[in-house]
Amino acid sequence: MRKLTIRSMGASLIAGSIVLSVPAFAAEGLYSMDELMDANVFDSTGEEIGEVEDVLLTNDMSVHSLVIETGEVLGMGGGEVVAERGSFTVVTVSDNEGFDEVEYRVHMEMTQNELKQLPAYSEGWWNNTSESLQQAWKNTKDLSESAWENTKEATSSAWYNVKQGAEELGDEAE
Repeated sequence: MRKLTIRSMGASLIAGSIVLSVPAFAAEGLYSMDELMDANVFDSTGEEIGEVEDVLLTNDMSVHSLVIETGEVLGMGGGEVVAERGSFTVVTVSDNEGFDEVEYRVHMEMTQNELKQLPAYSEGWWNNTSESLQQAWKNTKDLSESAWENTKEATSSAWYNVKQGAEELGDEAE
């Protein structure tokens, strides 16, 4: 039973570390936040739907979402919606070899009707999202601490069993 528990915990820890390490390998390049601001945004059919108004970052400075200004006609109307990471792709459209004057386009993986369902960028959205992210961080921290304690306990128990087995073998050898 202990071997099964230790193997299960080990497999869980390995699987967890693989999942956590995926984003580090998924990075494809380096992007300029300054140049990303005001980038044109296109829907899944290739039609321009707005531009990047803001880029929202998490505590670890990774991109959480883009604020996209949509539907503006002659400076009137439109609104700001929030597109979370994973719902868009940033594409470099300039041929500059250097880092200056890079131009980006943002391609959404949804139609204009689907875009209308995105949450409006508002104080309420900000507060709810911030609270959710803080709670997720607390849950992750608590889970990590619990996993660490379980790992220490299982390792200690396994070490004790190995030590006892070695002592018994030594006694038998004498």
